[in-house]
Amino acid sequence: MTGAMVGIAAPSGGDVGDLVTFSGVNKTYGSSRALASADLSLRGGEILGLVGHNGAGKTTLMRILTGITAADSGSVIVGGQAIQHPYGTPTARQWGIRMAFQELSLCPTLRVFENTVVGHPALGGVGWRGRCRRLITEQLDRVFPGHGISAGSVISELSLAQRQMVEIAEAIVPDGLPIRVLVLDEPTSALGGEPARQLFDFLREAQRSEGLSVIVISHRLGEILANTDRVAVMRDGTVVGTLSTRDASASDVLGLMGATSEPVSTAITEAGGLTPVGEGEPLVALRGVTTRTLHGVTLQVRPGEIVGLAGLEGEGQHELLLAIWRESRRKFGRRDLRVSGTVGYVTGDRQSAGVFHLWSVAQNVSVNSLRRLARWGIISAPAERLLVSEWTQRLAIAGSPERGIGELSGGNQQKALLARALASNARLILLNDPFRGVDVRTKQQAYAHMREEARGGRAFLWFSTENIELLECDRVEVLRRGQIVAELHGEDLTAERMVAASFTEPLVEEVQGHGGGD
Repeated sequence: MTGAMVGIAAPSGGDVGDLVTFSGVNKTYGSSRALASADLSLRGGEILGLVGHNGAGKTTLMRILTGITAADSGSVIVGGQAIQHPYGTPTARQWGIRMAFQELSLCPTLRVFENTVVGHPALGGVGWRGRCRRLITEQLDRVFPGHGISAGSVISELSLAQRQMVEIAEAIVPDGLPIRVLVLDEPTSALGGEPARQLFDFLREAQRSEGLSVIVISHRLGEILANTDRVAVMRDGTVVGTLSTRDASASDVLGLMGATSEPVSTAITEAGGLTPVGEGEPLVALRGVTTRTLHGVTLQVRPGEIVGLAGLEGEGQHELLLAIWRESRRKFGRRDLRVSGTVGYVTGDRQSAGVFHLWSVAQNVSVNSLRRLARWGIISAPAERLLVSEWTQRLAIAGSPERGIGELSGGNQQKALLARALASNARLILLNDPFRGVDVRTKQQAYAHMREEARGGRAFLWFSTENIELLECDRVEVLRRGQIVAELHGEDLTAERMVAASFTEPLVEEVQGHGGGD
C-alpha cells in the first residue's frame, strides 16, 4: 500500500489490549435466538477471523457493534467505553467503527461516486462530485490495484466482484472521522484469487502502519488461517472457542464448529461406491459455440454427471451458463447448442437475481414447482407444504418456512435457492458459484445431495470460484479467455492442476466474428 490511509486512527500508546469486548450478549428475533450469551474480544491492532455455520450469529454480533441492531441484554465495550442507548450507526462511526457488508449496501441505480456521498454525507457540499470521485478512486487504487472500475459507473452495470470491491473501498473512504475497527462480512466471497490477495495485503499494511483492527467474517478457512492473527468460532449464537492462527489447523476450527474435514464424496464412495455416470443422450451439447465472450466451446453433459467449470473468474464461465439457460427457454434453438429437457439455474448473486425479497421462504422454494403442484389451474396447498417441508429439512434451512426470506442469513438464503432448483423437475441444473457465503458443513451436505440426485439421473454444470469445491465433480473443464483449455478427470483432477491450467494460453487469441444467438 502506498501512503498512509487518511482517517485511520492508530490506538494511542501502542498495544491497547482489548479494543472491543462483548460480554454475555443476547439477541432474539421472535422465537428465533440469534445470540446466546456471546463473549468475544478484539485486541487493538489485530486481524481477527470470525467463522461458524450459517445462522451461528456472526453477522448479528457485528450489526450490534456497528449500531444497526440493538442487543437484548449483555454489554459491549469499545475503547474502554460501554455502549449506551441510544446507540446507532452515527455513534459507531464517531467511535471509528466501519463495516463492509456481504449483502451489498450500495444503491444499484446510482453511480459509484454518488454512492460515496450517500455513505459519507460529510463529503457533501460545493464540489462534492469531484471530491467523491477522487476519494473513492484513491481507495479502490489502494486496495485493489488494476481494478478497472470507473467512479462514474452505475453500480448495477458492475459485476458482482466489482460491486464487492466498491463496497469495501466505500467503507474506508476518509470523511473526517477516525477508522479504528473495520468489519468485513464475507469480503472475498465474490472476489477472485488476485483481488482477495490484494485485500489482505492492504489489511496487513494498514494494521502495521496505522494500527487498524479488523474483524473478517468468512467461510474460507484456508484464507482465514493464512491472513489473521486469531480465529473465533461461533456456534448456535455463542462463541465456542478462540484460537491463534499461528498454531491452529483447519481440522481444529472444524472441530469447534462441529463439522468434519472429510470430503462427503469420499464417505459416499467408501459406503458403497459411485454408480457409473455419463450414460445416455446429452442433456446439453455445445459444438463450437462462439459468442461475444465464448470462442469455439465444445462441451457435452450427460445424465448423472457433475461437471465443473474452473478457471480465473471472468474467463467465460458465467456467459457459458447463461447461454445454456437462455437456450433452454427458447422455442426455436441454435444448431450449435442443444438442450434436452428442463433446466434449473442457481445464482450466487442472490440479491440481484435470486431471491424474491418480499416472499416467504416457502414461496421462494416452491415457485419453480407450482405448475406440477397445480390441478386444473389451482395449486394444491398440502402438496406445496409437503414439498417445502421436505427440502427445507433436507437442506437444513433455519427457522419456519413461513418466515420472510429476508429474515434469514445470507447462507440460508442461498440454501433456499438450491432447494428451489432441487425441488423442481429440472434434469440439468446450472450452478453459478452457488455456495458463496455458505458454511463448510452445509457445503458438504449440499455435495451429498448433488451426488444423490446425480445417481437418479440429474446432471449438474457447476462453476465455482473455489477450486477445492470442484474436486467433488466427475470432471472439470478449465476456461481461459472464453475457451476450454483443459479437461481434468481421474488422477489429474486436483486443485493444483486447475490452477496451472487456468493460466494456459488458449489456442485462438482472438476470434473474428460471432456465432448466432448471444
